[in-house]
Amino acid sequence: MPTATNGKVLLRVRPRGFCAGVVRAVDIVELALEAYGAPVYVHHEIVHNTYVVEQLRRRGAIFVEAIEEVPHGAVLVFSAHGVPPTVRDEAKSRALKVIDATCPLVTKVHLEALKFAREQRTIILIGHRDHQEIVGTSGEAPDRTIVVDSVAAVDALEVQDPDKLSFLTQTTLSLYDTQEIVARLRQKFPFIQGPASDDICYATQNRQEAVEQVQSAIDRFRKGHRCEVARRRFARGLDRGRVRSGSPCGAG
Repeated sequence: MPTATNGKVLLRVRPRGFCAGVVRAVDIVELALEAYGAPVYVHHEIVHNTYVVEQLRRRGAIFVEAIEEVPHGAVLVFSAHGVPPTVRDEAKSRALKVIDATCPLVTKVHLEALKFAREQRTIILIGHRDHQEIVGTSGEAPDRTIVVDSVAAVDALEVQDPDKLSFLTQTTLSLYDTQEIVARLRQKFPFIQGPASDDICYATQNRQEAVEQVQSAIDRFRKGHRCEVARRRFARGLDRGRVRSGSPCGAG
């Protein structure tokens, strides 16, 4: 929906806003603050949104990257991105009151990693190595997990048993980039197994598609604007030497 402001047009993409997993995670921190009072500790930023994080910080949330930063017996919330088992063990050893705000879809990926590991499969995990979600998922079976983030990484990949491979994906990746990587994996390793259902967050996917639609509309507008300017200059006898065909933008 377009909105005019100061001579510019603001396009509000639909759908937009947070996915259900993020809303749930933020609600959990707010409820924890109401129930326990400040401070409530949160492992990693609850979501990757500066405004939301700052609002929660003002209310008494303290964001930490290491469990050792949390006082013994305090309230700790795991972020929407999930955590590896080692973090859960550390929290237990410090007798922390843990509240798990992990996105249900991320939890699904963790369970798939455990399943593939029990089957003695090597897990090819598609995602960004340093992303908190990948840290958590790979931590479920660190000795059996290889992280890749590109087609080139797949090309360079060497595995011990090509017949015992599975792949999983970070839930917030670009659908289009992931499709290319998965296609290359299936081409290189025909017997590789994937998850029972898509791991890409539905909200991530439909928002990416919405942005792509808007971008296509903008590109068409810009092309039309450039052509109209070129036609006017052409009609006035300008730039004729630079245009080889009869029209600066093709037919019309």
